[in-house]
Amino acid sequence: MTQVELDIAGGALRREGESLPLRPKTLAVLLALIERQGETVSQDELRRLIWGNRHGSDAGPKQCIRELRRLLGDSATAPRFIETVGRYGYRLSGQIDIPGANKPSPSSECPLCVGRERELEALTRSLTAARRGNCAITLIAGESGAGKTRLVHSFLATLTGAAPAMWIAHGQCLPHPGAREPYGPLLEILSQIVNARPVANLPRLLRETAPTWLGHLPGAGHGHDPATFDPGQKFGPDRPDPMPREFTLLMERITREQPGILVLEDLHWSDQSTLAWLCAWGLQRTPARLMVLVTYRFDEVDTADELATTLSHLNRQPGIQTLALEGLGEEAVHDYLAQRFPGNAFPPSLAAALAHRTEGHAILVEAVTEQWLRNGDIGQAAGRWQLNRPEKELVLAIAPGVRDVISAEIGRLTPAERKLLEAASVAGPRFSAAAMADTRKAWEDVEHRLENLARNRRFIEQAGVSQQPDGTLATRYAFRHALYHEAIYDGIPAAIRQGLHQRIGDRLETIFASDTAEVATTLAHHFERAADWLKAARYRGLSGTRALDRGAAHDAATQLRQALALHERCPDADRSQSAAELRTLLGLGAALIVSEGFTREELRAVYKRASTLALEVGDPAEIAPVLAGMWNYHLSRAEFGKAEEIALGLRNLSANVPVQIAMATHNAIGQTAFFTGSLAASLPEIDAALSLHEGAEEEAGDTLLGENAGIVCRQYAVCVQQILGNDAEADTHLMAGMREAEALDQPFGQAQMFWAGAIIARERGDAALTLERAQRMIETCRRADIPYWIPPGDMLAGWARAMLGDPAGEEQLRNGLTAYEAVNARLTLPYGLGLFAEVLLHDGRTSDALNTLRRALRLVRSTGECWYEAELHRLWAKLAQRTGRPKNAQRALERALNIARRQGAIAFEKQALAQLAEIGLKA
Repeated sequence: MTQVELDIAGGALRREGESLPLRPKTLAVLLALIERQGETVSQDELRRLIWGNRHGSDAGPKQCIRELRRLLGDSATAPRFIETVGRYGYRLSGQIDIPGANKPSPSSECPLCVGRERELEALTRSLTAARRGNCAITLIAGESGAGKTRLVHSFLATLTGAAPAMWIAHGQCLPHPGAREPYGPLLEILSQIVNARPVANLPRLLRETAPTWLGHLPGAGHGHDPATFDPGQKFGPDRPDPMPREFTLLMERITREQPGILVLEDLHWSDQSTLAWLCAWGLQRTPARLMVLVTYRFDEVDTADELATTLSHLNRQPGIQTLALEGLGEEAVHDYLAQRFPGNAFPPSLAAALAHRTEGHAILVEAVTEQWLRNGDIGQAAGRWQLNRPEKELVLAIAPGVRDVISAEIGRLTPAERKLLEAASVAGPRFSAAAMADTRKAWEDVEHRLENLARNRRFIEQAGVSQQPDGTLATRYAFRHALYHEAIYDGIPAAIRQGLHQRIGDRLETIFASDTAEVATTLAHHFERAADWLKAARYRGLSGTRALDRGAAHDAATQLRQALALHERCPDADRSQSAAELRTLLGLGAALIVSEGFTREELRAVYKRASTLALEVGDPAEIAPVLAGMWNYHLSRAEFGKAEEIALGLRNLSANVPVQIAMATHNAIGQTAFFTGSLAASLPEIDAALSLHEGAEEEAGDTLLGENAGIVCRQYAVCVQQILGNDAEADTHLMAGMREAEALDQPFGQAQMFWAGAIIARERGDAALTLERAQRMIETCRRADIPYWIPPGDMLAGWARAMLGDPAGEEQLRNGLTAYEAVNARLTLPYGLGLFAEVLLHDGRTSDALNTLRRALRLVRSTGECWYEAELHRLWAKLAQRTGRPKNAQRALERALNIARRQGAIAFEKQALAQLAEIGLKA
């Protein structure tokens, strides 16, 4: 038979020396058949794995099989490679080689892993599930030094030579909170995937499915420096977090062509954003041939709330298993000694004594035996390993704890070796000589010394190669265990440790001078620990804006708060420092809006400080964003006097600001007029904002307000036109706003438009449509973690359910009101209370409805929010009529008519007139 080879990376078959390119889908089908060589793979399974059961995929497998047969010179009637099994599926019967797949790497050393047979079997089952496109996440838990990483490495070593090859990528979470950046482990994983190129069309896949990630890969140069921050940049809360969705889609697409394994080490040190992605991946049900391996420490769960929540969610999902590693027993320790010292002549009781003395702690068993070997207590005689000291002496000399053993190992280092490892521990769990030397000669000397330690398995090991921005290569090293890193770092005297952080930070700053944003989080960490507050504040702010750029609002808020605290520790500020602090404040304001809403007291404090700095800086382009943020804060609290004053101040600056801020200025004036009942006055502002919007380049949204100015304009234009009686115009704005929000992939904007759509559906009396739009609004907010809009959604959904006869609707509405007030939100609260009063009245609870309406009208009088006042009086009239007070009902309806006519609210006027007619009265 003709020899055929498959070049996975090149995406081609090699047949008789000729390279035959494969389409991505055809390559994926062939790989699926090779994985199940000799087994029948159904057409349904191929569609599910490779096309995701998408519309139009029915003929996909047949087309790919026809292409493969043509390239292989095969035939359906006399198959040599691919057999058709009835109408069910296909079976690969011929041999297709994958170069290198069956040749173990000569440098790969399978780590000793004993007593873990059950766990290895469980991992193998999980891998089988992953290969078939099922959810496969394994959580490996244990105390520090229990052998979690060793189990992972041993399992992966068993895959060497497997056909077809699987790509494997590792992400390491970092122990120091200041050194963590959002999605840091996932970025490390993606960098490895990009370098390995497991699929031929990876660059195109990245551009299509993960453009945001592409901009954040090392060396991409897409960072933002607070000193040059531009409010028009495409980042911020209006796109709360595209990165989890993009990474998930990328994993689905890559694994359709080649299955893979993703390893997340030390999840107890993870950032919030990585945890959020892992949780979302555990919930998704789209087929993906990806196995996820996660390690974490038992004892860290109680101190990490986000981790505990993530684990709780994951453990409830199918396809997710937890492997809890216990200590090694006597039999496992015996196996370890037999494998480490083949053919040994040790006393039979040694394994039991060692297991008892170390309590079966995996790292301690290894550390003790390696110590015996170095000390000469174990040696070879006549070709057999034997003890050179009495067993009892050796066992009694074992230190009682892991840290004691490690301390003893550190004590045997020479002063030069200890100094080298101290600098390495400051550089991080993974490091290279580049961060530890100032000149190329010193760099090479350091690398030689590190290599000597790694070769002798002392504290560190090789961990690949890193490339510096100038193209220089350096070997990467990693501490063999987190405990080694922690023990050496903790043993450094404080002043020496601080100086090391300063020098390493300065070196990294020099090395990455062309793009310090790439290592901003690392630089911030070093300069914070070096007490260099100016540099620490700058790089922590830069790290925060990069987090915001990735849509990680919670992480961004945390880092930007840290940056502000660092600014407070700096000496008297000059103009440039004030500008950097101002931009940090603006970034924090944007992050707070999406993570906590418009009304938090912290947001007011942020903008108050920002306004002081903006006046010092004196640039209108800087002052306008601060005023816009302050307006949003006061409007959301229904403080219309202050909101109107700020809106007019914005108008005075609108000639010197970017288009997005100019549009926001028109929105501020128009919305203030609308909510205070001046409907006609809002129309020119709507027209002006939309005119600017049509002439401007499309942007992702306004960084500072956390919302797209064009979508905001459409949102309140829907309500204005509906109340003015212009249903068609309201629908036009609704459709235009929704199209834009969907085109820009903005969940925040989608939630705003769903709210407006639910409002007009409710005003038209369509409870079913109101419920549909409100539920979609709630689902959007929960999926994108947008807390602010969920309570308004609950109010509208609760009203609709109650009107449709669902008794649970009242509770949902009540909970929405409670949650809304809990964040000090007051805007549209009279409207929400009106909904609640209507539900109570519908249920016959007139006394409760009366009290609710009284409260709503008091709010109207105290705040001046009177756009819905006419409807509240109409509801009062309905309540009066229900309780047998026709004169009160007539007076309330006359008041509703007067207010509606004064405001030009034709829709509300019609409602009042219809109710008057119902009770036999005329206006």
